[in-house]
Amino acid sequence: MNELNNNISAAMKRHKVDDSENELYTRFRYQPVTGLGYEKGVNRRDPSTIIKVNGKYYIWYTRNECQKSSWLNADIWYASSDDGIAWQEQGPAVKRGSKGSWDEYSVFTTEILVAEDKYYLCYQAKRNNDPLNVVGMATAVCPDGPWTKLAEPILEPCRDGKLINPNEHGDSNWGAALELGSWDSGAIHDPGIIKFNGKYYLYYKGHAIGEKMFTDSKWGVAIADHPEGPYVKHQANPVSNSGHETWVFPWKTGMAAIVDWAGPEKGTIQYSENGIDFEIVTALEDMPPAGGAYIPDKFLDNGDGQGFSWGLAHYGASDWCFLVGFTCDLTRHGEKDLGWHGFPHYSTIRDVMKEPERFGITRENLFQKK
Repeated sequence: MNELNNNISAAMKRHKVDDSENELYTRFRYQPVTGLGYEKGVNRRDPSTIIKVNGKYYIWYTRNECQKSSWLNADIWYASSDDGIAWQEQGPAVKRGSKGSWDEYSVFTTEILVAEDKYYLCYQAKRNNDPLNVVGMATAVCPDGPWTKLAEPILEPCRDGKLINPNEHGDSNWGAALELGSWDSGAIHDPGIIKFNGKYYLYYKGHAIGEKMFTDSKWGVAIADHPEGPYVKHQANPVSNSGHETWVFPWKTGMAAIVDWAGPEKGTIQYSENGIDFEIVTALEDMPPAGGAYIPDKFLDNGDGQGFSWGLAHYGASDWCFLVGFTCDLTRHGEKDLGWHGFPHYSTIRDVMKEPERFGITRENLFQKK
């Protein structure tokens, strides 16, 4: 009996807390929003963090009217709302540059920073005939703009490795490379800046030239003393081995990261005291694609992060991308909704949800209760 009591399985050695008692565990609930929903002929995707200014919510996102790509050949638009549900599209915030400029082909996948009495949009930018995008920035003194672009990008990919035959827009298959590149040589995507311990941390996703799978993305971080830079890539990069989008928020005295579907640690929330060394805290399901949350204390840098409970994400599996709302239980000390009845995705197979007719069921019957 004593020998049995001393034997502890590997699973229980690493077990820390059950989901029901884990502050960073949640289930996500989805609902439509108006003004940014499905619209034939328009793609809206990759929403930013939501901010609230003078009683009004603001969000920025990628928008185009292109059937070939839902994120390229795009501009950054914004919308406002009184309640976070009914949105009014306001128009472009940052548009593509003139011919020959480093942002002539697309400006997209943006994130907002509020600091030093100004507003900053960081975003991906791409020129024609260049396979690699860069990270740009625009500033304003009001969320409604006008926005002024910085003259030069604030972050560049590592320009090593060698691609095979990029097409007219510079696009190429990263895996079909003549020479292997550094971890962020093929792409730097999904930039997001947050103030942490008095400095500005620019998190971004990277792909390597010669990488065999699109899902092999990782995160890095570049750090600056001022919002506009200069940003210096951290020597420990990449700081995450997974994640298709970057999504970080203040949590207690450190930083929490939602790591979504790409990589060996996909579907997790991770935590770091220093913003560099992240450890898995919990695994999640049905995470918001490219989620942009309303995080009231995101830019306070006060060492007491409280989390969030709602936001917007994009749905990209239809012919035109659109935005949806979500709620969750990622606030400290808040009550959690853990009942199975509220989550119809449990016990479903997503292939059936996407193509129900292939399995002999109509779409109307997908969620019929017995």
